[in-house]
Amino acid sequence: MNEIISQLLAEHRNLGKLVGLLDRLPDGTTDPKLDEITLLVDVFSYLTCFPDVRHHPFEDRIVASLLARNALSIDIADEIDRQHRVLARQGTDLMRDLESAAREESTSWHAAADSARLYAERLRHNMAVEELAVFPVAEQRLGDADWHAIAALSTVDPEDPLFVSRTEKRFADLRGVIAAEADCGCFENPEVGR
Repeated sequence: MNEIISQLLAEHRNLGKLVGLLDRLPDGTTDPKLDEITLLVDVFSYLTCFPDVRHHPFEDRIVASLLARNALSIDIADEIDRQHRVLARQGTDLMRDLESAAREESTSWHAAADSARLYAERLRHNMAVEELAVFPVAEQRLGDADWHAIAALSTVDPEDPLFVSRTEKRFADLRGVIAAEADCGCFENPEVGR
């Protein structure tokens, strides 16, 4: 399997674990506890700083390369582009709404939690479409020169701040929550820095 596709699939697994945490948000019948609020803020802080900035642009480059070779339908390419734009906008909006809910301004916790669940479903759907309709075609149709060109376009830090050994405290804490939820002992003892 191609190294970039392999990395993107690993990131999808990690993102799947992360959005799984959103499923446990309280429904509208109770107000969230401080640890739930903190978790939600940390999740969306991560989602707006990693997938939108690094992960999705790599996928967009793959889609563009496939389009240039007439190896992917325009409908699928447009759908991936739309999904990425909606996820980026919704993630930013959610960060704003979380702040508003914390200040008890115009957004309720219930509305923010509902939006977070919708975001999680959209991200799951996006990953499924890519894994079914883009990655297999890319594996078959792109050559080494294409992959080198895709990798060379990266101008951002390639490390995922949630799953590297040295990271910010909030991401190290979030990784600990994921490990506890998965009951796997994985991702423990990160080195906190930055």
